[in-house]
Order: sequence, then structure tokens, then C-alpha cells
Amino acid sequence: MSIWDFGIGSVLVTAVLLYLRGWRRQPAEDRRTLLASPWRMITFAAALLLLAAVLFSPLHGLATRYFYIHVLQRLLLVSLIPCLFMSGNPLPILQAGLPTKAQNWLWQLPQTAPRFYKLWLRLSSPLPVWFLFVCTFWLWHDVQIDRLVLQADWVHRFENVTLMGTAVCYWWHILAASPRLHPALPPLWRVGYAALGATPVKLVGLVLMFTSTAVYQYPAEIQLYNLNLTDQSLGAALVWVVGGIVFTWTAVLLMRDWLKGEDEKPQLPESVWSSAEMMLAPGFSKSPTSK
Repeated sequence: MSIWDFGIGSVLVTAVLLYLRGWRRQPAEDRRTLLASPWRMITFAAALLLLAAVLFSPLHGLATRYFYIHVLQRLLLVSLIPCLFMSGNPLPILQAGLPTKAQNWLWQLPQTAPRFYKLWLRLSSPLPVWFLFVCTFWLWHDVQIDRLVLQADWVHRFENVTLMGTAVCYWWHILAASPRLHPALPPLWRVGYAALGATPVKLVGLVLMFTSTAVYQYPAEIQLYNLNLTDQSLGAALVWVVGGIVFTWTAVLLMRDWLKGEDEKPQLPESVWSSAEMMLAPGFSKSPTSK
């Protein structure tokens, strides 16, 4: 076992222990609420199990032999796994599982390290996070860097960590999860922000689909009878067809929730919307009365 495997495995085990400890520390009413809506715990557990399968199963080794499997691993790390992780809003429970001194240190961070805290607020705002997510995803598709991934396992592990880390920050804003260090994006902005996540993924698939020559050199190749299909073309099709599906569906669900909320708003009384000023066209003002 490499030091990267030991470190990542320790982080996953620690996350499980902190979550269980934080859940036990919750007030009885909050615990009953969590049990009444077990999807939060289910999505957290599903995210960790899927992450362990992606990083420690034979899928990780096959990702350095077949390009399309490497593509699948990347897509899971930037879309489905962080979406499941953040949809359960687990960070408050994980924080509650920390030792008391660590919790106090986090709460006092704005006072003890104001410059670092302000810098973190700027870097973790929606626009820089999206830019960092796009740059990280595109960087690991560079041909020369991809060759390093195939040659050194630690580079592959570092790729997984950076992809997952930037994606978690991105989904943090999409799902408006805690801690709320920034004001939540307006509903329609969140819809667009979620849909925007599919853009860098789709562009990679689009470029590879229209590239006739082999861009990436992986040691193993697939051969399907009666089909003019290569490892690269299968990976490109995978990115193009299912690459942005999690982002797109999340945008659709956010739009549905917004429309549902608008539909459930109480109607304004007729005395409000039928006044003379409200009936004027935008940009027009009521004409002065002539004497």
C-alpha cells in the first residue's frame, strides 16, 4: 500500500467516524429529524462507498490501461460523487464530530487569522470556484500531463484528489450547502450555475469526437467486431453523452423547485395589482393632471 492509499483511506475512515460521532452529538430532536429523512445519511454513505470503489477497486488500475475507464473515473469524481456528498449537507455533522478544541478553532478563525479568512472568502466565492473547477478538469486532459498520470501512480492519486476537491467546492455552491460563508445564489442563478458545470465536460467530449488521430496513448486497446470504435472514440462518446448529465438534471430539479415555490406563493389582492400605477407600462409615469 502506497502512502497515498494510506492517506486517502485514513481520510475516508476518519470521515465516517466523525459523521457517526457528530450524529450522536446532535440534539434528540435533530436526530429524529435525520431519521425521519434518512436520505441525507444515505447519500453521504453512498458517496463514500462510491468514492472508495473508484479509488481502491480494480477500476483505479484499469483507468491507467483504458482511456474510456479513465474518463468514467473522472466523471464520477467531478459529478456524481460530490453531488451525493453535498446533497446530504454533511459538513455541520462532520464539524460536530470534531474535538471541542478543533471546533472552537474553526469558530474563532475569522478573529485569529482575519487575512487568511478574507482570502479564503474571496477564493471560495462562486466565480473563482467555477474557474478553478474548469482549469483543473481541463489541465488533467493535457496530453503531456496525462502521460505522467500513466507513468506514476502518485500523479494519478494527486489527479483524483484535485478533481474531487474542486468539484466538492463547486457543488457546495450549486446545492447551497452549509457552511453558508457566502450568500446563497438566487434561484435562477443557481440553475445557470449548475448547467454551466456541464460546459467544460461537454467541450472535452466534443473535441475528442471530431479528432480522427489518436491523442492519448494508453497501453490497452478495445476491439469491437463490426464497429469502427476505438478506445478514444468510446471515451469521447462517454464524455459527450453522459458527461454533463448530473449537472443538467440538477439544473432541471432546481428549476422545478423554483417554479413550485413561485406557484405556491400567495396571490396579491386585486387592490394591489389593479391600481392605476401598477397598470402602467414599464418606463411610463402617470401624466400630470391638467388644470
